[in-house]
Amino acid sequence: MSNLTIDPELTPKQKIAMRLLVDHSNEVTEVLFGGAAGGGKSFIGCLWLIICAIQYPETRWLMGRSKLNILKSTTLKTFFEVAELLGLKPDEHYKYNQMNNDIIFWNGSEIVLKDLFSYPSDPEFSNLGSLEIAGAFIDECNQISEKAKNMVMSRMRHKLDYYSITPKLFMSCNPSKNWVYNSFYKKSLDGELEHFRRFIPALTSDNKF
Repeated sequence: MSNLTIDPELTPKQKIAMRLLVDHSNEVTEVLFGGAAGGGKSFIGCLWLIICAIQYPETRWLMGRSKLNILKSTTLKTFFEVAELLGLKPDEHYKYNQMNNDIIFWNGSEIVLKDLFSYPSDPEFSNLGSLEIAGAFIDECNQISEKAKNMVMSRMRHKLDYYSITPKLFMSCNPSKNWVYNSFYKKSLDGELEHFRRFIPALTSDNKF
């Protein structure tokens, strides 16, 4: 992999998010990147997952959204764009299995794609099963329930001690008055955001790309 260079040009807001995500010496476990469309939210989430998968061989990560078909038609396309930008080639550096809904890297690392919608037939999210992950990226988290978010957090225990990493959840969102607003945006405005959470407001004007 000598031809791989992970040094994309990032916006100031994206740099803040990335520093929080890759620094495992801090206590931050939940990072919300929120704002208008075009702020580069999905880009930074996909970039972070790729960096993690490469840096920590044979680890497992999650990429989720409210509906799997929407994830595949939006966030996954951004993943392929970021991978190409980094010089990663499909079937050489990673393989996407459409049937299993996962991405396997050459070093044994894996990114699983998950539907996180709160279906009445599965109130306890049994579809997550016995899944163990090291971290996760939830795109448009304002479209899922807080319980779904917490269930994803509860699955973060895969090789954490082995690599001495802090479990991290990166979330993107658009403005919405639900649990995301109450737990992050309002608390951030009031100066009451918990020490393990960070909110990064991102506007289209922040992204020169």
